[in-house]
Amino acid sequence: MKKYPLIILLILATGFLARAQSTDPLINNCVMNTGSNTRYLKDFRVQLGKGSTTGEMRYKAQMSLWKNTKYRFSMCNSDDSQGQLILTIKDESNKVVLSSYDQNTKKVYPFIDFICNKSGIYTLNYDFNEGNQGSGVGVVSMVR
Repeated sequence: MKKYPLIILLILATGFLARAQSTDPLINNCVMNTGSNTRYLKDFRVQLGKGSTTGEMRYKAQMSLWKNTKYRFSMCNSDDSQGQLILTIKDESNKVVLSSYDQNTKKVYPFIDFICNKSGIYTLNYDFNEGNQGSGVGVVSMVR
């Protein structure tokens, strides 16, 4: 008989804690826009002040990617960002594999798809175009 109130209390506490968790609307919107044929893997919240227009990208993260897997890298900006979030992917030898920014046309792509040809640790380099300040999120998904 004493077990029932304890079980009910545990269920109520679990429901309260689950509801208390906050979610970031920018991340949620970005994940929702990756497409129905994708599976969310990871997100990177990027917030940077004004920087120089030349030089290294300011936000770096490493991620293990698997051979013969297609990944989608989506970049989303908050409304108050002065620049657009860009991504450059480098392999273990620090060679640029793919970028969401076309140097020739100055076009920034909101997402890029990447079929990994070699398993390994890749460096994801994020920044805002032309060194602008901004806030955004990079979402990594696996394309089915």
